[in-house]
Amino acid sequence: MAAARVSIAPIDDLTLRRAQRGDERAWRELIDQHAGAVHGVIWRLFAGRARHRVEDLVQETFVRVLRGLPDFDPAGPARLSTWILTIATRLALNELRRPEAAPLAAEPVAGTRTDRATERQRLAVAIGAAVAALPTDQRAVLILREYEGLDYHDIATVLELELGTVKSRLARARIALRADLAARIPDVVAELGGAHD
Repeated sequence: MAAARVSIAPIDDLTLRRAQRGDERAWRELIDQHAGAVHGVIWRLFAGRARHRVEDLVQETFVRVLRGLPDFDPAGPARLSTWILTIATRLALNELRRPEAAPLAAEPVAGTRTDRATERQRLAVAIGAAVAALPTDQRAVLILREYEGLDYHDIATVLELELGTVKSRLARARIALRADLAARIPDVVAELGGAHD
């Protein structure tokens, strides 16, 4: 599954040290560099559910990041981007466990035109709905791998899982996603053939 990934340029050491000391300009730079990835993870985790909470959780993520930043160790086991995505992912998953975050009805796949742009649009909508239909634990692993480009070890760190669990959840998520897409849009999936990963 090919997905657009948000590329995060690493923040330079001087800016990080300034941010850790409370420099507001450095905070703004750190937030600007990571806001897209944080928003993307939370948005995708909330696919079809309580999307009104996404902006609140993005803000809460950065409140926690700035609060914990003085204790962040750049020489530690996690990169800054992984540490930030860990906070965002855990906040979102905790929120999704609440009963009021129950799934909403998936949007129907629109359009009957068969030109390439419409097929791509149908595929994008169907992928969004299929990802939203995954169990939360599989959705989290899939999003961190396919959309955010994290490696297996970083995903294990973010979700506090064993490496084998990450791999098995990702495999199950991919299988479920392909089956769901084949049911939702069999004509488009058939045309794509065996193109995977």
